[in-house]
Amino acid sequence: MRLPAVVRQWCGLTAGDRVLLAADPKAGRLVLHPPASLDAVVARVHDEAFGGGES
Repeated sequence: MRLPAVVRQWCGLTAGDRVLLAADPKAGRLVLHPPASLDAVVARVHDEAFGGGES
């Protein structure tokens, strides 16, 4: 899927970057998740599952 340059700039993406698209049909929305947001989600889940990095 090609994204307009304005959308890429707004999200901090460059041409060719990969993203995750998630649809919310009930709300009529398509949400774009750039890699940085996915990193943050994974880090939060990891912290919750494993005690925030405590050994």
